Amino acid sequence: MNPLASLATSTLLGTERRAPDWPMLEGALGTLLSRIPRDSEEKALLQAAGVLGTCQLAGFLPAKVEHGPAPAAEDALPEDSRIDLLTSILTDGPERLQAEAFMKMAAAGRQLPHRLLPRALECGRRSVALRPSLLRVLGRRGEWLAAQNDSWAYAVGGVGAETLSDDVWQHGSLDQRRLYLVALRERDAAKARELVREAMGTEGAKERTAFIECLATGLTIDDQDLLEATLTDKSKEARQTAARLLSTLPDSRYAQRMAGYLSPLLKSEKKYLRGTTISLEAPAAFDTAWKADLIEEAKPKGLSMGERAWWLFQIVRSVPLSWWEAQTGMNPAECLAWAQKSDWKDALLQGWAEAQAAQRRVEWAEAFLGISLPPNGPLTVFDLLETLPPTLRETYFLKLVTDNDAKMIALSTIVDRFIKGLPMDAPMLSPAVAVKAVKILKQRIHSGEARYDWQLRHSLVELACLLPVAAFDDLANGWELAKEEVQPLAEAVARIGIVLDQRKQLQNP
Repeated sequence: MNPLASLATSTLLGTERRAPDWPMLEGALGTLLSRIPRDSEEKALLQAAGVLGTCQLAGFLPAKVEHGPAPAAEDALPEDSRIDLLTSILTDGPERLQAEAFMKMAAAGRQLPHRLLPRALECGRRSVALRPSLLRVLGRRGEWLAAQNDSWAYAVGGVGAETLSDDVWQHGSLDQRRLYLVALRERDAAKARELVREAMGTEGAKERTAFIECLATGLTIDDQDLLEATLTDKSKEARQTAARLLSTLPDSRYAQRMAGYLSPLLKSEKKYLRGTTISLEAPAAFDTAWKADLIEEAKPKGLSMGERAWWLFQIVRSVPLSWWEAQTGMNPAECLAWAQKSDWKDALLQGWAEAQAAQRRVEWAEAFLGISLPPNGPLTVFDLLETLPPTLRETYFLKLVTDNDAKMIALSTIVDRFIKGLPMDAPMLSPAVAVKAVKILKQRIHSGEARYDWQLRHSLVELACLLPVAAFDDLANGWELAKEEVQPLAEAVARIGIVLDQRKQLQNP
């Protein structure tokens, strides 16, 4: 860790919890640091950080060493020749535009020009989401350069490259090891599972939780034994992660145990003139056997639901949603309608919301979009949109933009949350939806509705990165900037024009 980063850690944690690791440097800088009085540790820490930060901004170079690092290996792929375009995109382009540039470069079999490597590595340092696409175009020289700077350590090992290096798993950062595991899960799930199994006996709590989470990629019943073993892990986070993953496997022993706890509570009765009625009761008492499956007896302080509802909620959230359809004969929308008439409405709806957050069922996402979501729950409209396939997702996005009659959600929130829910490699909006969405957004903006929605200036630029070519002109032109209601967006409109022009240039490799 570099000296400034070490002092920053002490600042965040507090000097009482972590004493400063005072930098021991030679030369004029070391002399200057040694003159800082230590009578007040907090004051000395801030002064030392100020000196180091100023030197870093001024381009301070470390002392020369007698033997420098070995030169970088020659790269196999040609460099992209569009220096000016890429420089502009890396300097102030939106993240999604940067990712698009990297992906198009990789698809064309090219890599970043060497003079842009420091700038690109800095972009990756600031954005984890950008790293997978960036790693594909760094090349050997980029990886070599990353090894010379601790701040760029995330790029050492080239997890995004054509081959997977076992050295990354042995010596990489946590970020790199997670990327390695996810990539390996896609190629050899069994090998990745064994690596996780071995790591569970040697790694810290943070690492164990992160590695168990990686099993979500390509999760199958073959992962059951490892996840069951993790239910007794020392880390609560690791245990909860394992339980959540097991709940998404309907055939797992854990999911079947949870369904077994619920079965006696759900009753089906045939009544004269009313047909079959479904009723549910909460557990009357706590079963100590539940503790092994992470069901807690004492409810959290401040929780509005009662004790029995708390037990029911915990069971419901861990039962596969498909079980309810099979046991009740109802589809997801009918289940939600039935729950809203139940005495245990809150436990059911909140439990199903957590189950949906873990299991991500398309049919249940659509059903939840048709009701008022539980307040302060794990699901929002935008979480549900993320579950939907692209075509359905953009249809609901257009509906949000169009039908926000109550004006309870700011336009910028709709656009921003929709975009943030998409992976960097998400497909562009379809031309028909894009043209309609742009038209409606501009109408609402020109009406003065978004006059004080300052975040919209940023959100519209991000939206420009998701539009197909067919909608470029619709977003770039036709703005009535002379209107008082639209004037605050003048700078954003100019920025949109630049971004769309850059995207046009990227179309031509």
